[in-house]
Amino acid sequence: MIPINSTQSALEALDHEDAGVRYHGAWWLGKHRAIEAIPKLVDCLKDEREVTSTGGYPLRRQAARSLGMIKDASCIHSLLETLNTNDVQLHEATLRALIEIKNDQCSHALISYLDKDIDNKPIEALIEALASNQVWQVAEKIKPFLQSDCERVVSSAAAFFYECTGEKSYLDQVIALLNHENRFVRQSAAFDLARIGTISAAKSILAAPIPNNVKMYAIRAILSDSLLKSAKGENEQGAQNQEAHDSLFKTLDGLTRENFAGNLLINQDITKPTSTEQSLRSTADILSLAFEKLGSPSLMEREEGIRLLAESPKSIKEDLHNLYFSESDQDIKMGLVKAMATLKNSDYVPALIDAVGVEIGNHCQGNIRRVAACALGDIDWIQQADCPSLTITMDKLSWTLQYPDDWGLRYSACIALEGIGNSRARALLLESSAKEADPVILKRIDIALSEISSPNIF
Repeated sequence: MIPINSTQSALEALDHEDAGVRYHGAWWLGKHRAIEAIPKLVDCLKDEREVTSTGGYPLRRQAARSLGMIKDASCIHSLLETLNTNDVQLHEATLRALIEIKNDQCSHALISYLDKDIDNKPIEALIEALASNQVWQVAEKIKPFLQSDCERVVSSAAAFFYECTGEKSYLDQVIALLNHENRFVRQSAAFDLARIGTISAAKSILAAPIPNNVKMYAIRAILSDSLLKSAKGENEQGAQNQEAHDSLFKTLDGLTRENFAGNLLINQDITKPTSTEQSLRSTADILSLAFEKLGSPSLMEREEGIRLLAESPKSIKEDLHNLYFSESDQDIKMGLVKAMATLKNSDYVPALIDAVGVEIGNHCQGNIRRVAACALGDIDWIQQADCPSLTITMDKLSWTLQYPDDWGLRYSACIALEGIGNSRARALLLESSAKEADPVILKRIDIALSEISSPNIF
């Protein structure tokens, strides 16, 4: 695999003889919102070098997804042409891209696609695209999908009609699916509510048996929609909305700090300490049991593993950062980060900095970054004002606040800088507020600044 670490290397990868390299190049360009890559990605929509046994084109699909990430309307005509191919998975990728781009140029083509008789047509994505582009004139054609055998299609159809009519019965229909026995249906309903953006659905989302990452995504989307409406003066009951915003930001803070479960919905049955745990004597025994619990499918077991580490003998506490660097299991590394966050010792800074800096390879690593960033802000820097460690921490948080695509990581940097509360933290927040485009991050910066009215000097 050739290294792909710049726009130029990713563009060159699209011409590589290896299909995997071409695919990775297309993904990289989308992830990094490389607008100059649009012509090459458009060419990839017609690439026939790699085809699956079922007649699909993986590179075409990824090119469509990447164009959706870049969100430039210049590629809409090329995307719409892919709806004439026989690859329905490419159709879905294109529809998802059109949802992101949101441009009225595609309304006629979407209606035409709705009318076509196509096997395995991605109806859920199509309905979402029609709603995203406010193509309400097809309401009568969408109505039968409210009775679909597929609950995810029912959810998207009900969301369509709520956005179209504002009738609460449709909203209630989507909310009811948050408690469906199938976890994929529950998560799909949460994403539909996120797309609707109504703040009245927030409590139901937070109470639903869905993963924390999905809750974070949905609450962020709802807050973003509500904040934008408030900025335009479209929100009524300003004081009530402000109270709701304050509550949701506190909730989002908690999800960011405690996001141990990640994308997994983990059994939360409470377990009592066993006689084996109560009789532990040696350091090796304590670590063995703690690591066993950190790898458990039970969230409560994992929390118990963190407690064991945080309340362990001094020799273990002093070695937590070394254990972090010697461990490869992501669940255990997360538990070690959580234990270090609990103990709030500046000796752990190198490990926490490393955790913030890892490249996102999966959901767990993404969560580690956020939790570790928050932990950097929880250290009692006034009592442990080690200048080199603090300087390194501030440099890392400066990067974390300004550069990553991961909004949750930037959000965690706001929390950390608020916790540090010194003059440099305030300066970094002020600098970022002039550049940040995300309304949720921007508001969280304002909240942090309001809490650092008199910055600590250390």
